[in-house]
Amino acid sequence: MKNITVSVCDEVYLEAQISTARLGTSVSALVKELLESMPENPHFPPELPESPGPPPPIYCETVKL
Repeated sequence: MKNITVSVCDEVYLEAQISTARLGTSVSALVKELLESMPENPHFPPELPESPGPPPPIYCETVKL
């Protein structure tokens, strides 16, 4: 079994701690469950947005005054 480290901002971690305490579990257990369920999830892997392609050409006009 591998250990991983995930960094989130303090506010996200606090919300995760509160939510998992209400569920009677831990943040670590919740993340583990989420990761283990990914292959069974019909939305996994998430669809990546289509490549936007090359940027449009830049047009430059010279105006004589």
